Amino acid sequence: MSVQLLVIYPPPKDAAAFERAYREQHLPYAGPRLIEGGATGVTTKRVLGSPGGAPAYHWISFVDFPSPEAAQACAKSKGGQEALQHAASISSGGQPQYLLISETK
Repeated sequence: MSVQLLVIYPPPKDAAAFERAYREQHLPYAGPRLIEGGATGVTTKRVLGSPGGAPAYHWISFVDFPSPEAAQACAKSKGGQEALQHAASISSGGQPQYLLISETK
């Protein structure tokens, strides 16, 4: 069963600075470490709005894995730990949230 790790970033203190750090630093840094750790792909989405007003989140990354075990192994690996720590270091609005999800049948 394939799974995805969602990395959900809160609104940053400075959106332009976060966007630069995310694209220019984090993606080139974290992507290869996650792929080496067993991820099969990474997709990123910017949150544009919310029906209830200001959105609670700014950016969401979807990291694909072939199985829950592969995701857990990556998270425990040196590269996975580095990627997660780097995600937290650029998140000026608070800690990102991490959720492991799968499709239901």
